Amino acid sequence: MLCTASAEPSAEDLLREARLRPPTHPITLAAEIRGAEEPLPLTFKIGKGQIEYQLHDPEETIVLKLGTTNSSLSETKKGITKLVTQEKRYQEIRNTGVTYDDLSLGFLYWPHPRLAGTQQLRGTKASIIELIPPADDLGPYGSARIWIDQASGAPLRMEGFDKNGNLLKRFEVISAQKIDGIWTLKEMRIETFNSTTHAVTQRRYLTIHRDSK
Repeated sequence: MLCTASAEPSAEDLLREARLRPPTHPITLAAEIRGAEEPLPLTFKIGKGQIEYQLHDPEETIVLKLGTTNSSLSETKKGITKLVTQEKRYQEIRNTGVTYDDLSLGFLYWPHPRLAGTQQLRGTKASIIELIPPADDLGPYGSARIWIDQASGAPLRMEGFDKNGNLLKRFEVISAQKIDGIWTLKEMRIETFNSTTHAVTQRRYLTIHRDSK
């Protein structure tokens, strides 16, 4: 009698699982970006199909709309809402060193992912996915690599490379928490690299503190 092993998840399946899963009800979380001279407090509002990042003094709301295969960013200032342009997407937010694109985790929505093997990462077996940006993407990245926890489906690490294959930025999930029955980010380290020396030039932390409702 022949036995057939269950099919391994495809790169598309793994990437779909790694994207944000909507909660059963809206969640409001307090967070901050640390590592610059002054921490930047912000509020996350997670709802069906979108995340709102609320900045204060002055007030600004950045909305990340999440589709099944793409994402888009818009911002609201002084009551005026407009899409975040490709150019602005890669600008840092209020001298934090963290960009609008960093908050969007846009790598998770790039097309045509490719499985590139597995690796033990901090004691967890992770699938490695390689991607290239869409043709109309004007950002600094020429490719990206994502490590996805095979047990939970959560992204553990993301790396963005320039057109010559030099590491530019690394996103490392330090810890996670369970909210509304869903595992989500608690703290993430964001490191920027010098593409010539490969040294870390900047290190920031995105920390989600608590349910603030």
